[in-house]
Amino acid sequence: MAVGATDFDNPHLDPAESFSYLRLVSADGHQFYLDRRIAYECDTFRKMVEQENFKEGQLNEIKLPTITGKLLEKVIEYLYFKYKYTDAKTTIPDFPIDDDVVLDLLLVANYLNMY
Repeated sequence: MAVGATDFDNPHLDPAESFSYLRLVSADGHQFYLDRRIAYECDTFRKMVEQENFKEGQLNEIKLPTITGKLLEKVIEYLYFKYKYTDAKTTIPDFPIDDDVVLDLLLVANYLNMY
């Protein structure tokens, strides 16, 4: 459901009614609710949800049985970072990644086709 321009002027607008989200479920059972606009920064998530044959699109839930909650949380942080700095006119800072997750995160990024 899209929010019209005049809806922001309505003091009784409930943002939860117009919020479109996806639920991401990690291998260890952590659930993350993510704004659909942010999730679509990852083409893999977008394709899974928009394809008619995928149950993820019908359930608004993506199960990621090979990605732990710690790594999925970092992926989500990156998606917010990417959304924020896409077409930015300012200097884009480095995205912080801890040394202990670099290799695992690289495998996850490859799995999700995040370039």
